Amino acid sequence: MKLAFLGAFLLLQTASPPGINFFSPQQDMEIGAVSAEEAERQLLIVRDLHLNQYIRSIGQRLLASEQSRQLRFQFRIVNSDEVNSLAFPNGTVFAYRGLLNLASNDDEVAAILAHEIGHVVSRHATAQLSRQLLVQAPISISMGLPTDGWKEQLSRLGVVFGVNAPFLHYSPDQEIEAAAVASKILTVARFNPSGLDSILQKAGGTVTFVYNHPIAEVPMFEPTVPVRPSFEFRTFHAAIAKLPKPAAGKEPESPLPSDAIPNVYSHPLNYYRLNYPDGWQVSPIQPNGVIISAPDGIRTSTRGDDITLGMMFDMFTLSAADKPLTLEQATNRLIAHLRQRNQTARAVPGAQTPILIGDQPGLRTVLLRGGMVRSGNSTVTEPSEVLWLVTRMYFDSLFYMVFVAPEEDFPANQPVFEQVLRSVQIP
Repeated sequence: MKLAFLGAFLLLQTASPPGINFFSPQQDMEIGAVSAEEAERQLLIVRDLHLNQYIRSIGQRLLASEQSRQLRFQFRIVNSDEVNSLAFPNGTVFAYRGLLNLASNDDEVAAILAHEIGHVVSRHATAQLSRQLLVQAPISISMGLPTDGWKEQLSRLGVVFGVNAPFLHYSPDQEIEAAAVASKILTVARFNPSGLDSILQKAGGTVTFVYNHPIAEVPMFEPTVPVRPSFEFRTFHAAIAKLPKPAAGKEPESPLPSDAIPNVYSHPLNYYRLNYPDGWQVSPIQPNGVIISAPDGIRTSTRGDDITLGMMFDMFTLSAADKPLTLEQATNRLIAHLRQRNQTARAVPGAQTPILIGDQPGLRTVLLRGGMVRSGNSTVTEPSEVLWLVTRMYFDSLFYMVFVAPEEDFPANQPVFEQVLRSVQIP
């Protein structure tokens, strides 16, 4: 055990190898299946037979490539104006109507699918998840993930599945690799690879697409002949445009009842607003913070009152000497500040994963608190707790949220925390 932990620790001291992946291809399939099932519940999937036949025919033509023949791919159309696409490691690809509307011909539709296929065959999702776990939970990784029960273990470490899975946010290098794989797939399938360049350029002006697909440089292709849309594409494009749009403000489906978080808390000066569960206690903190805890969710100790099941929201003021800081730098400054009060909370530097808060970039950091703790000359055991620290820049301050639950209860409370997080509004 000591040697295994030392190996994991040494890995943290150096740059993560670009090809590192702690998961087997079979676990790729399992993680992808769980995530895709969750996404199906969260998204409005188009069930139109003719639209799905067109997208499947494009996908099947692409899958003639040697690189993509090993997996069983499925292609879904999402009825959303969001300019986005995503794919899970089992081969389930979701193409959003907002992105498909930007396509001008079959080649550009094929490029959307081929780019996601490139991520899947390159195993980018579980590679990103491996990097996340390497910095969040080196001890757990050193012991290995179990063949059974991996979902519970990953959930305890704060890993979320479905549309908001942070392992779907790729690095620029991975985006370039996916584009290179996509160009080969397109060429083999006799699509014009210049469609990849054109659709990426069109989508590059939208916040959501750039957040999920941070391409540092787009491969340029010379079009060989003028690209004309086929009859099948024109029929598909017209039908996509006629789809009934989802109701304004419709929230994705959630496993929780719609009234799970019916209450609203608004900052006195309207700095932020959020929903919280019924029966939870609200305790304002001057001047800008609030603690919202479950009944009996506060523990009194010699250090003062600590949240054991609940949330805290506040502003962290950045001094003039701190500016300008990146979001990651400001978050690490906040972690150092929070540890001055509670030194049992621990996180490996760099253990942040991107998240969108509204339409702005944020960071989610997983921290652990308690366990075996040194107290004077002795070692005591405190209850182990998992904390999510979520941060977002707010003018000259850092807006932050802390979600806390006992380690064994965190998976059960995670859906509530995610629903609260989705409800946050910052003017």
